[in-house]
Amino acid sequence: MKSAQNRLQDALQSRRLDSVTQALGELAEKLAYQLKPSYTEVIHLRAEEDRHHFAIQFSAKLHLHYSSLQSRDEGLVFTVQFSGEAYADSPNPPIHELFAAGLLDSFVVYGYGRKWAGQVIATADQFWQNLEVPSRTVNQIPTDDFLEKIGAEP
Repeated sequence: MKSAQNRLQDALQSRRLDSVTQALGELAEKLAYQLKPSYTEVIHLRAEEDRHHFAIQFSAKLHLHYSSLQSRDEGLVFTVQFSGEAYADSPNPPIHELFAAGLLDSFVVYGYGRKWAGQVIATADQFWQNLEVPSRTVNQIPTDDFLEKIGAEP
């Protein structure tokens, strides 16, 4: 799984949100994980009219939940904080339009199940409910440890 590790590492270094989400999707496929309902929290959105368009400044958090196809008790949650600037036709554009302009600000990995060791933390109710995580605790995995673990996978 070294190539999936390299793609994710390259995507994280590029800081491009679209590259990171694409690399995570490829990794999930190799792990036999499927994307569960995810959600985005808009932290900041500012629009200024500029002729016939709007200049948008934004920041948001994207929470992506992948669960194992083999076991409901195993999975990963990635919290990706991003920001950027874009032009849009309206002052409140669809979030997917902002994803293309998003640059990574932070990346946090959480795992649950025996496969994913890390610092055990309790999940907030909102986190648990919105992502349908079957456990009230998850393991926070340092990004370097996660990359090393997936690089060692066959």
